[in-house]
Amino acid sequence: MTRFITPFVTAAILMCSGATHAIESLAFEVLEKNDSIEVRRYASHMLATVRVAADFDEAGSKAFRPLFDFISGDNANAEKIAMTAPVIQQPAAESGQWLISFVMPSDFKRETLPVPSSALVNVSEQPPMLMAALQYRGGWSQSRYQEHEAKLIEAMNELSLAACGESRWARHDPPFMPWFLRKNEILIPLCDSTAAL
Repeated sequence: MTRFITPFVTAAILMCSGATHAIESLAFEVLEKNDSIEVRRYASHMLATVRVAADFDEAGSKAFRPLFDFISGDNANAEKIAMTAPVIQQPAAESGQWLISFVMPSDFKRETLPVPSSALVNVSEQPPMLMAALQYRGGWSQSRYQEHEAKLIEAMNELSLAACGESRWARHDPPFMPWFLRKNEILIPLCDSTAAL
């Protein structure tokens, strides 16, 4: 029986990997690399964002439906918008609230992105920015997020890189991706003057 299960699991993993790598990812340029830490420059891009009151582990699920509806045509143009990666989660100014964002395809600008039908969805243009980044594989628990966030902050301190914003958690894979293959990143905005460009 095992000889049949193993090829099935392998095939499922390959299909999952192919599906996730076929979508557009938020582009960046690597300016510096130090061990597992990167300093990246991101160009201006559009986000669709939902604010939710939830704990860390539930925030993404709670925000998913209005965001998915928006890209599925729940907008002023009834236009379908391609799914991209990553899904970004960051703390809101209010305690206990989170901002969950879908990155919009790069061919959309503020004037061309359809207006959401739902008041829950807010679209915004993000300016060009520098980010410190740490990539890791594995599950989506808050403990793993905090573990890698601490590693990135420690490395930034050693490199004299100053944070200019809240940490962001970037998830690149869908829930059906086996947990041990999921690509995740911690992103922290940097002050321009802290990076040797």
